[in-house]
Amino acid sequence: MVKARFAMGSAALLGAAAYIAGTGLTISSGWLITMASSHPPIMTLGVAVVLVRFFALFRASARYAERVISHDVIFKKLTSLRVALFSSLEDRGISAARKINSGTFVKSLVDDVERGQEYQLRVVLPGIAAFLSVSAGVGLGFVLQPETLWITGPASLALLLLIPAFIAWSLRKCATAIEGGENEYFEIITATSVGAVEAKMFGFLKIEKESLSAQEVKIMDLERELIRKTFTAQLITLLVFSVVTISIVTLVFQLASHQSLPAVQITMIVFLPLVLFESITNWYPNLYSSGKMILAQENIDRELLVEKGSADTRAHSQSEFHFAALPLTLTLSKMQVDWGRELAAPISFSLNQGESVVISGKSGSGKSTLAMGVSGLLEYRGSCQINGTEVREISNLPTLLSGALQHSHIFSTSLRENLKIARGAATDEEILKVLEIVELGHISLDTRLGLAGRTLSGGEAKRLAVARALLSDAKIVVLDEPTEHIDPEQAARIETGIIHACRERILIVITHSGWLNVRQRVLLARE
Repeated sequence: MVKARFAMGSAALLGAAAYIAGTGLTISSGWLITMASSHPPIMTLGVAVVLVRFFALFRASARYAERVISHDVIFKKLTSLRVALFSSLEDRGISAARKINSGTFVKSLVDDVERGQEYQLRVVLPGIAAFLSVSAGVGLGFVLQPETLWITGPASLALLLLIPAFIAWSLRKCATAIEGGENEYFEIITATSVGAVEAKMFGFLKIEKESLSAQEVKIMDLERELIRKTFTAQLITLLVFSVVTISIVTLVFQLASHQSLPAVQITMIVFLPLVLFESITNWYPNLYSSGKMILAQENIDRELLVEKGSADTRAHSQSEFHFAALPLTLTLSKMQVDWGRELAAPISFSLNQGESVVISGKSGSGKSTLAMGVSGLLEYRGSCQINGTEVREISNLPTLLSGALQHSHIFSTSLRENLKIARGAATDEEILKVLEIVELGHISLDTRLGLAGRTLSGGEAKRLAVARALLSDAKIVVLDEPTEHIDPEQAARIETGIIHACRERILIVITHSGWLNVRQRVLLARE
């Protein structure tokens, strides 16, 4: 962090040096032209030529070094930020799934990271360079003619402080409104694309398109307002430039009429306002669009990294569970899991290794939610322990527990690779064995399943997820409706195969019906 700040500070100094060298180049060029007209000694002209060349070369070198250093730092910070963001998302768990899967969050993840770094590169760094270079230019004007300070001083105050504050105040509000409108637009697009088939089928796709058009008009209106305010800021800036230039020329004219000023000095003073605010003209265009950049940085700090501290705390409180040859016991005591509101009544039961339980209940009673809590994917109240250790405190839980939940994801790769996610070292023979249990042995292991397993039926996708859980080495298996979408006879055969495969494991089955061979049953009721 200190190294990065030092590098950014060096880049800001180099940027300011490039602008100052530009001022020196213009002033020395004016000096050379003026001196040449008076036919001075060749040595004097030689000094002027050397100065012109020096400032020209120094300006290019400083600008190049500033670009290399600043971009190197920014790209490294961008990489670190992306790693931090994805680490934060990884640590949040499934409880943040609704937010993570929202269109607004996805858009922020893509746009805000880029804009946040652009703010440092396009606004902060040029702003520091502008402050330093303008201050140096004002100082040079004071050395050439102290009276110029009465003009350049207030102008610099306005250009470095007052106008940027006006831009931040006026344009920031517009940028926030535009960002909100774009987020809404993205949400509408996401909802429309996800539900396009149903919208077409039931005849309301036109309404969705009209909603998109209305949002487009709203965003366009906001963009026009931003352009109008930007134009106002540009007009004020141009007026300040004009007033300074005219005032400097007027001042020189008055001074020359009352006292004898060398032609060289007059030329240098007149040329000064032409380059004094060069850094401002390079800084302001980015400043006009800084509203979104500032908002992006705040979104990153507030929305994306806000839970990182709590995630780190959870990570430090977790410990690795070494079970080796120990028989496992899963104990639930008054356990409740929810998505922000209570659904199910507290539930209690205990299972030793080799035992099974069927959890049933009416639709909406929280069975699938309970499965996610037991699997360590949702926070819970009460207790859920493996050999006396809370599930939330076990860092290597995936080595102990596996499962097929209500919506298990099928990856867009081969059948073999989808199963080897559970155990990378599994042989084809072991894979085929679990596929036979769920009656999917007719599908080639090399078959590519497509995006989200589109080549599979609903029942096949569910059974593939079950096979994946069975292939793992985990001693606790949680299956949510493992035999749905299939006929009763096939379901009975698969149930028998699963029970046999889990005879030395703890098996939790969540289902509405069937599973007659499992003796222990728990009825889940709503709170």
